[in-house]
Amino acid sequence: MKHLLIVLFFIPIVALSQNINGKIYDEDSTVKGALIINLTQNDTTYSDIKGNFKIKAIVNDSIMFKSLFHHDKKVKVNTSFFKEIIVFELNKSINELNEVLLYDKKDKPFEVVEYSNNLGFAIAEDIKRNPHLYMPKTSYSGGVNFIELAKLIGINKLFKKKKSTINNIEYHQLDSLFYNSEIFTDSLLYKDLKIPKNNKYLFFEYCEERGINCELLAVKENLVLLDSFYKLSKDFLLFIKEKDTFTTPGNK
Repeated sequence: MKHLLIVLFFIPIVALSQNINGKIYDEDSTVKGALIINLTQNDTTYSDIKGNFKIKAIVNDSIMFKSLFHHDKKVKVNTSFFKEIIVFELNKSINELNEVLLYDKKDKPFEVVEYSNNLGFAIAEDIKRNPHLYMPKTSYSGGVNFIELAKLIGINKLFKKKKSTINNIEYHQLDSLFYNSEIFTDSLLYKDLKIPKNNKYLFFEYCEERGINCELLAVKENLVLLDSFYKLSKDFLLFIKEKDTFTTPGNK
């Protein structure tokens, strides 16, 4: 009887719920991957790459919008929300850096012998931990000499590096992410992104050069980061396919 009463209580809410069709944007463009939460009904959805979303609600429900680089926004549903596509604007959040104090520090005399010994030991230890970082490029690039290829087509065309004022994800962070994450795995890399196994580390280098915001690593179950990998994988696959049009050492 108790379970029946609970079901009967929620039937009117479900019956009255209607779809809200909306679009999210900020001062520059539409906002993709934003989290939309119906706080009243405990329902969630995400905006697509064009900023569009759809979520069920009734009048007086509270809707929350959350995005990594924007301030949260909360609205209350009214009847106008169901008449047409509703546009919501999010304000960008600005990350402020903490104050940095500078001190008059005297430089320590440079000891060539000590520096050389320490550097040699550090490199030897790092080779043990990360042998793939010291592999020749041709050992994981399908036989392509990318240094020579860069000379032929120009390094800007090779990786098309984007200028950015934000901190981007580095090669070693990508390696660690795909080793430790339950979402970003080798299975995702090979089966979903279609990256050839022998080009795994070359793809990491490609992602580093193209630039991915480092702050995305702190977000759990990040759809924005996943979308970035999908887009970069498509560009990368086209890039390694185009290599066949160039003559490389050993393939003449």
